[in-house]
Amino acid sequence: MVRSGCIKELDGADTAHDSIANFCLPGELLTLQSAGPAYSRTTCLAVQASFICAVPWRIVEEACAAAPDVASELINLIVKSGVATRELLTMIRSKEALQRVAGFCLNMCARVQWRGHPAGEFRLGMSREEIAQYLGLRSETVSRCFSELARRGLISVRARRVQVLAPAELRTVSLGEGP
Repeated sequence: MVRSGCIKELDGADTAHDSIANFCLPGELLTLQSAGPAYSRTTCLAVQASFICAVPWRIVEEACAAAPDVASELINLIVKSGVATRELLTMIRSKEALQRVAGFCLNMCARVQWRGHPAGEFRLGMSREEIAQYLGLRSETVSRCFSELARRGLISVRARRVQVLAPAELRTVSLGEGP
């Protein structure tokens, strides 16, 4: 579990370029590196100073056996992670660059709001290059998309702080509707 900071998960493919599978934020399940006999092929790297809470699988099994609520919460976290991965794949396969960046901004807002932070504002813990890898774009394209969304008055970007000014309109862009 990520306690603070931002961690990127790289897929386990043996390629010349690492593919970012996910960005994990505070309060989110990082990955199950070795759950019993299964083994994850992901690599996790901090993109900023971060703290995590690593729990040995044996302890997880004992906690789940002793408290069904713990098992239920763990399952919910795993399901949320799977849903987020499917949403990302759908976004990358079927959307234009501006739609992907708008969707990324909405996703980040929802994730920080779910953890109790103010709605509509988040800090990017990752670089434009990392966002580009995550979305299947080039870093220059990501920068142009952020600029275009800001020009339209949908977001405000200052350094690494992003504020969503018009969430409904940003959702419209992410869905590919409107101008």
